[in-house]
Amino acid sequence: MKMLLGTAALSLILAAPALAASSDSDIAAFRQAKVSLTQAIAQAEQQGKGKAVDVDFDTKNSVGLYQIDIVSGETVTRWDVDASNGKIASADKQTLATWAQQLGAGVEPRELTAASTSLAQAIGIAENKGGGKAIEAEVDHDNNRLTYEVEVLNGNGTRTIRVDGATGQVMADKS
Repeated sequence: MKMLLGTAALSLILAAPALAASSDSDIAAFRQAKVSLTQAIAQAEQQGKGKAVDVDFDTKNSVGLYQIDIVSGETVTRWDVDASNGKIASADKQTLATWAQQLGAGVEPRELTAASTSLAQAIGIAENKGGGKAIEAEVDHDNNRLTYEVEVLNGNGTRTIRVDGATGQVMADKS
């Protein structure tokens, strides 16, 4: 049986602007973050020995946290990384099958390892294009190819930028 990573449900959630979905306290905490999203991904990937497939920003007990899902083998671990100091706050593991079942069909695991562009690189590309800081990012499957969807916060709005996982080229830019 073919194992699939899914982000279909998250794609539906992220179709709405990130600012509408995020609370004012989340946005305020994100603006105060001393650790960038790419730094948090590097920390979680090092700890989880895998690849990041989804990143959200949230606050828990007034602490800004990057919630990063890392796939390693048949396990998906959500690492909460403190946005003020880059330290791991918590980790929650589940099987890849359970994670995929919760989110629906999407990216195949071999696509993640074969992608020329990592999630962290796609975030850098999107931040440059969007003129701000990424607040959310995910791996997706679009037109039979691995893509990254990145929400960039700039000023009072967001831009959704889709980056091709094979080429690193911007495929779409929505304000």
